[in-house]
Amino acid sequence: MAAACAPAKEPKQAAAPDPTEEGASNESSSSSSGGGSSSSSSSSNGGSDGIIVPPPGGASGGGAAPAKAGAKGEAASVSSLVAMQDGLKWGMSHADVIKVYTQTGGVIWKDYDEKLAKARVGPEMTALEAERETQKAAFGRSFIEFKDTPTGYDATGIKSEYTYKNREALMWVQRQGKKRYFFFINDRLWKMYDEVPLGDSGQLGKTFVEAVNLMNGKLGAAGRIQGADAAKGINTTTVDWKDSGSHLRLVDRSGERIVGVVVEDNGTLNSLASLRTNKSEDPTAIDPTIAAVTKGGLSDPNAAQPAGSAKPETKKAPPKKK
Repeated sequence: MAAACAPAKEPKQAAAPDPTEEGASNESSSSSSGGGSSSSSSSSNGGSDGIIVPPPGGASGGGAAPAKAGAKGEAASVSSLVAMQDGLKWGMSHADVIKVYTQTGGVIWKDYDEKLAKARVGPEMTALEAERETQKAAFGRSFIEFKDTPTGYDATGIKSEYTYKNREALMWVQRQGKKRYFFFINDRLWKMYDEVPLGDSGQLGKTFVEAVNLMNGKLGAAGRIQGADAAKGINTTTVDWKDSGSHLRLVDRSGERIVGVVVEDNGTLNSLASLRTNKSEDPTAIDPTIAAVTKGGLSDPNAAQPAGSAKPETKKAPPKKK
């Protein structure tokens, strides 16, 4: 199920303002638009050329435990990916996540501490406080469940990250120059997906290769590189790592000037087949009834017959004598 066209802006979940976007003029390219991701085959955008393998012992020069190469066909193993979860824990409900972000002293509250400290008492401070409350309220209203009705997310680069009618949901927030999606199954947090803009001032560099090199250095291990493979559900070039509890992947969305940074719970990831009991239908599939009727193939009775295949003419019996 896909929307007719990509939404001009992030799909709305409520008649309320979206979370305030910091530096919208500089981050407009970070929205999930374009109906999916496109992976460039050039070395500057998605290929393995130019990716640096970190030295043994990791980026810390031997201070950290050396990362282990993943088993054949598996993601590279690293000591810990806990820091990628930003203090959140797998299994939290969406209400728990909202609380972490919106409570007094929470994540969004702290985002405004520095701004308010520099603001003048009066209208300027009041405006910032109102902006903060608007963003907090809009974050809670961004929650959407993937039930029977198609959503605008079907025309975005995250369309392969969820399914319908399997008790899945998401919510999102824009802060610190990137957009973060929170994914839930059975109202349990299991995945976070950051859309990080690529550019000269980008947090992960200006190309996908630069992003991979930065992450390789940070984790002290060269991630496994996988090309697009529909059979494996991989839509574009992906590089990944894992620890005992989580799986991390970088997703090449260079065509949108974005790199996807996805961290997900290993337990849920390994159980997706049983959790996603409702399988999506192929909109191009032939109706079973029609397939049964046409099983033997169709033929055009008016089509020209190949030489030698025409049926011999049946001679008419002579008329009876009266």
